[in-house]
Formats: sequence, C-alpha cells, structure tokens
Amino acid sequence: MATGDTVLTDDSLIARPGGLGIALTVPWYRSLWLSSVTDITVSVAGREIARDDLRVELGERTHRVDELPDQWDVLWFVQDRLVVVVPLDEPPTEGRAVDVEVTVDLRLPYMQIAPRVYVTNHASDRRSLTVGSTR
Repeated sequence: MATGDTVLTDDSLIARPGGLGIALTVPWYRSLWLSSVTDITVSVAGREIARDDLRVELGERTHRVDELPDQWDVLWFVQDRLVVVVPLDEPPTEGRAVDVEVTVDLRLPYMQIAPRVYVTNHASDRRSLTVGSTR
C-alpha cells in the first residue's frame, strides 16, 4: 500500500506561466481510474489555494477537480504524473525553494464495503521543493 509520502517527489514543482505545476504520483500501489480521485487540496507557502482555481492535467486532458469523479474512462497509471496547475499572482522563480502541501483523496473502486461506499485513501504530503524548469 502506498502512503502519503509518495505523492510528491523532489522534482514535483514545475515553473508555469502565471503559477506552478505540481506533478503527483499515484498514492497507491496500482493504477486507478481518474474517477477515483474525489478531492485534491493544495497549499503553497502556507496559503491554501481555492479548489475552484486548480486545474488537473493528465496527458492532453485538463479538468477541474470537481470534474474528476466523472472521468471513469481515463486511467492514472502508476508511471504517469498528474499535474495540478496552481495559479499564483507572484509565482516563485526557477531554483527557489517553496513549501508545498498536497492532499489527494481516493475512492478505491474495487474495495466496496457497502452499496456505493468504498474504502478511501487520504494521502497527504508536505515538502520544501525547488521550482524546476517549465515543462
């Protein structure tokens, strides 16, 4: 079983025009449907980012967090990075260290414990990361 400390890696923070990208790994030991993601929260430098301001990119697709439960036809493979795009008025420059906290809540669709009730995984990771180059 994966734990919260697997969500972020040393190269998770990416410079983006008008903000940051935060590349996440699947906080589980196997690939999951993107619809398994029930919530994502992000704080940057101690400031919580409004959920409605976040965008999530996987491959060529971009979604709002509240659209993720409807993405039943998209797999988040363990080797893929889900990028959470965070808009910031004053984005940190490349090479700067920034405190980042990300929480991903998952519904595990193959672990049903009652009708329409599934085991959940609440994975939270907080690190000081260095802003990498735009990708």
